[in-house]
Amino acid sequence: MDRIIRDRSWIRYLLVIFAALFLGFIFLYRLDEYPAPWFDEGSHLHVAKNFALNGVYADYSSEGIRYLGPAIGVGPTVLVPIAAAFRAFGVSIPLARIVIVVYSLLGLVAFSLVALRFLSRPTALLAVIVLLLSPGIDYLYYSRTVLGEVPGLFFLLFGLWIWLKPGTRTLIEQVAVGILMGLACITKNQFAVFTLLSIFLAWIADLAWYRQRGWRDFIMPMSIAGLMFSAWIYIVLFALGEPGAMSDNLADLRAASAGAFFIFDIAFIRRAVEFLISVNVLGGLFIPALLYGVVRGLKRDESGQRFGILMIFVITSTSLFVTSIGWPRYAFGTVVMVTILAVGLVSDLIGGVHDLWLSLRRRVFIDDPDRMAKMVLVTGWFFATILLPLYPRVTSLLWDGNGDVYAVGSYLETTVAQDALIETWEPELGTVTDHRYHYPPQIVLANAVAAEWFQAPPARASYDFRDYVDPDYVIIGPFGKYTGIYPPERLLAYELIQSIGAYDVYRHRHR
Repeated sequence: MDRIIRDRSWIRYLLVIFAALFLGFIFLYRLDEYPAPWFDEGSHLHVAKNFALNGVYADYSSEGIRYLGPAIGVGPTVLVPIAAAFRAFGVSIPLARIVIVVYSLLGLVAFSLVALRFLSRPTALLAVIVLLLSPGIDYLYYSRTVLGEVPGLFFLLFGLWIWLKPGTRTLIEQVAVGILMGLACITKNQFAVFTLLSIFLAWIADLAWYRQRGWRDFIMPMSIAGLMFSAWIYIVLFALGEPGAMSDNLADLRAASAGAFFIFDIAFIRRAVEFLISVNVLGGLFIPALLYGVVRGLKRDESGQRFGILMIFVITSTSLFVTSIGWPRYAFGTVVMVTILAVGLVSDLIGGVHDLWLSLRRRVFIDDPDRMAKMVLVTGWFFATILLPLYPRVTSLLWDGNGDVYAVGSYLETTVAQDALIETWEPELGTVTDHRYHYPPQIVLANAVAAEWFQAPPARASYDFRDYVDPDYVIIGPFGKYTGIYPPERLLAYELIQSIGAYDVYRHRHR
């Protein structure tokens, strides 16, 4: 017996080592190049770099400080730690991404803890695997680039774990829930919309249906989270906004969000729904998982209320997504929470992951048609959800992405004077070099989104860089080419001197 126990212990150790190596590979291998540094990431890193080097929490361009914009796209819970890392170790994109990787690992822990509120240990482990590898969730991608989705999710899930604890929550726990959910709100503004609304609706559901908790269990977290988010918005509009009227700052705030939410357009709603029900999202189980959660949440006891609270968060976040512009990353929080429901549904259908494993070991399923049918069901779902997407996931790490931005940065460092003025719409360049860059104003981004998604005039109709600056160089990279912001007729005074990957470097002909 002792030998059997020792053998199993070695197996566990080997599994732990394999899991650590696997996580290290998928989170850190080619972290500098995959995904390729890009527009949104570069704009956020501007704020962190400015805060680290100059103590100013704002974006910047050659003409000076720019408030709002990227300073509110991702919250201080992300940018301040990155700025601290920049200040301690120097400015670099991979260093900033390591901060996101740390948040991602913490997010996996928080997800596991929440999953254990609903699932057995083996089933919760399956949920973590699905979270990591399901292509529609894209957890790996968001864990390797500077965005607010993964950090915001960590705070939200950690708060939910405490809030969904069986029994009575202490005052300290209620305060902790409020603080964590408040941090989620300021990390990613869209989290604030469905988080605060969900807490309120959960309180109404308790009053009208469950009657399991006291009012303080809802009012305390909602008040604290609401106050934290309100304080952040106040800072955004007054401390971070241009000095002047609040109405002007509100207009800038609207421009900074690019009008991506509360659209209520049938075409966008259809596209969002098609994404959610596609096989890429949890093997096509999104709708069945929703129904499963609703049914489990109808029971008027503590267990039913846990499902009910989770479903309220899922439904409100789903509603926000389907009335938005429909970019998949706006569904990130939704599909992560639904993962718990989808895996729970599969587990219940097959009688439990652990029981299925025992039956396979004993070959019980061979003489049991019901077991065999369940085996076929879970194998097919697991194959479609995990095994098929695994190959493109690994090949993406090996081959996708690129280091073009670093090559451009090296070229500029060796050939372009530091005081030369460079016009570009590739803010990631401002992280890899300290040259003087001029970027289109924030409102141009809103115009570019409107042109791409709402049939508005192209962004170049509202922006001609020659009206703002007379640059020595113009660099047109992936985002500049995508938006067509620099048409050839505006570059007649410039000659192409270098092309590096997707980046074209133009120099003024007479300088």
